[in-house]
Formats: sequence, structure tokens, C-alpha cells
Amino acid sequence: MENVVQLCLRPETLRAAAEEPVEVTPITHELVVVLTQDCDLEQDYKRRQTSQQGSLPNVLLCDVYLAEVLRATLQRQDQLGRQDWKKGVAQNQKDRFHYLQRVQPSEDLGGEGLTALALDFKIYFTLPTDELYVRLVNGIRRRARLNTPYCEHLSHRFFSFQSRVALPQNHEIDPLPE
Repeated sequence: MENVVQLCLRPETLRAAAEEPVEVTPITHELVVVLTQDCDLEQDYKRRQTSQQGSLPNVLLCDVYLAEVLRATLQRQDQLGRQDWKKGVAQNQKDRFHYLQRVQPSEDLGGEGLTALALDFKIYFTLPTDELYVRLVNGIRRRARLNTPYCEHLSHRFFSFQSRVALPQNHEIDPLPE
């Protein structure tokens, strides 16, 4: 989806006195992918058709970047070397990132196509489901969807990254004998 607006409360206005208004900052996400499971979305949608109450309070979304833009950003921040991108990210070997090949115009709902894309699994957010449904009618543009098994592959990799176990310290590696 394209041009998804997330409304965020400004923390400094929350800390202000109770009589001060809380300020909201809109953040526009140029391109996102939905990571909430399809079955949960479908059940929620069907439930909303028969009652006002949905079963899904929020939808999980992840920012999607043009691959070359993310690559340049990571290299500029010294978070990624040239070989790390080619062997790690572009071949989906680095757990934190997911690379998607370009989308042909015939596969894009807008008929424009997309260049290669990449996700950084550390950058995700949720939107209230009610709000997202309204925004879908009023301006969010759907672009493309992942087919099976690519959709499941992306989902599995995201949730695998999120389920990492934090260790109190890194383990030491003994030097290899010469």
C-alpha cells in the first residue's frame, strides 16, 4: 500500500500539564506491506459485515523501501558493507532484511511496476483496523500483492526475526587452531 498516514502523539505534549492539548504528528509511510495474517484479516472483515465490532484491534505494517535507497542509507550509516548487501540482503540471508525483486507493470495494480524493494524488520508499526479501513477508502493506494509462497516466506522471516531470544551477553568464539 502506498501513502499510509500514521498519526502519532507527540510525547512532549503528553508530559505537559493536563490542561494543555495533546499534539498529533502525521507520519506518511510511502510504501508498506501488511504483515497481519490473512486469516485474521478475513475473519475480522467478515465479523464487521455482521456487526459493528471487529475481532482485530490493529493491523501490523512494515515499511518498504526502494532497495537502492535502503542500501545507500545503510552504507552511509556504516551498518552494511558492499558484500553484506549482495550476499546477505539481496539473497535474503540477513535475518533483519527482506529483499523483493522488481514488480513488472503487469503485476502492479496501478500498471506502473516497481523497482526492487527491501524491508527492514526493525521498522514496523500498527494502525487501528477501523482507521485503516477508512483510509483504504479515502486515499491509500494498493499497489501489488505477494503470491504464495512468497507471502508466507516474507511472513515467516519477519516473525522469525521478531522472535529472537535476547542473551545477556554475546558468546565468545574460540580461535581456530592453525
